[in-house]
Amino acid sequence: MFLKALVALLPVGLILISSEILWRKKIIRGERARKFIHILAGVWMAFWPFYLPFDGIFVLSSMTLVLALYSRVTRLFHAIYSVKRKTYGDLLYSVALMVCAYLGVEPWIFTVSILLLAVADGGAAVTGRFWGAKSEYHTFGVKALRKSILGTATFFVLAVLCVGLGSLLGGWSTLKDYLLIGFLILPLTATVLENIIPFGFDNVAIPLLATLLLNAVV
Repeated sequence: MFLKALVALLPVGLILISSEILWRKKIIRGERARKFIHILAGVWMAFWPFYLPFDGIFVLSSMTLVLALYSRVTRLFHAIYSVKRKTYGDLLYSVALMVCAYLGVEPWIFTVSILLLAVADGGAAVTGRFWGAKSEYHTFGVKALRKSILGTATFFVLAVLCVGLGSLLGGWSTLKDYLLIGFLILPLTATVLENIIPFGFDNVAIPLLATLLLNAVV
């Protein structure tokens, strides 16, 4: 178990250290630095259930929450906090891992739930930030909810692909009977949540939605 935990955490540590080095060398800053961690670490952690039990994932996720709290106080990893907007996404990322592990039923459901956070949300943020300026809008006119049509479309497409990957990883026997839920309702609802929830709280809301919805059809 110790060796498996080490294998699970070592790449995450390397990603954090690499992000700090790149930040200090001024290679990545701001949203790009933050999403570097968000996407890479999230993709790795999404596959934890395929070699770790859910209770082990819960413990490791709790450890990442402690590290996130410590880093928030000490600014241990500058890349995480190199954005000016108000967000609690760093803490809620770990909370999402804990929630998905606690509610875990099938490994593929955990994977889909976390990939929606890492890939769909992360990819939408990067796309919107760098190429979506011409299609920007503010949901409900709220400044904290700055979005773009391109970013929103990216989220939906990537969400569908995340569900598709989940079907290949063991979910097809379930999803083949619930295609509308898996490939339309879940991606569409997650896209709506990403648009209306500010300050990083979508980091919990989206994985929780995916876990509860997919658990319900298993």
